[in-house]
Amino acid sequence: MTKRGTLAYYLAAWVIGCFVLSVMAWAFAAPQEGVPLDAPARLLILYFLSLAYGAVDILLFAFLLRCAMRLWATHAVWIWAAVGAVVATGMVRLLLWSGDLLVGSTPPTGRGPIGYLILAVWTAPNALRRAGIWEAPVGGAITAIVLCLVDRAFNRPVEEADANPPA
Repeated sequence: MTKRGTLAYYLAAWVIGCFVLSVMAWAFAAPQEGVPLDAPARLLILYFLSLAYGAVDILLFAFLLRCAMRLWATHAVWIWAAVGAVVATGMVRLLLWSGDLLVGSTPPTGRGPIGYLILAVWTAPNALRRAGIWEAPVGGAITAIVLCLVDRAFNRPVEEADANPPA
């Protein structure tokens, strides 16, 4: 693992962020007609799909959040949550807008590198649009709280690290 916790930070963003959004989509989505899945099976399917289709978006979110918090040099949980909500909302809106411009009225077929790029970045925000766009700031804030705690664990201030040398 890296000294500054980069691997743990981005892994937590991917696993926890996708799980939070999956639980919200599972809890608030209307059941589909004719689909004989029970609740735990639906949650697992949603989580698997969000891990696959939301990876690029959630890692971009984590990168932007970490850059913003490095500029402010803070580990205050409430600031991370507020900035996480704003970054998530802005990202989802921007990705939906750009995806709608690129795709137009026809859905992407997934053929060629541009089609795969569009599908990799646009599918998760489009699913949020269908489930409820309000989930973006809530999921962003919850994910940002977890990422704050992970970043705080690996990036302690210098004076605290010097006072407690490793055994």
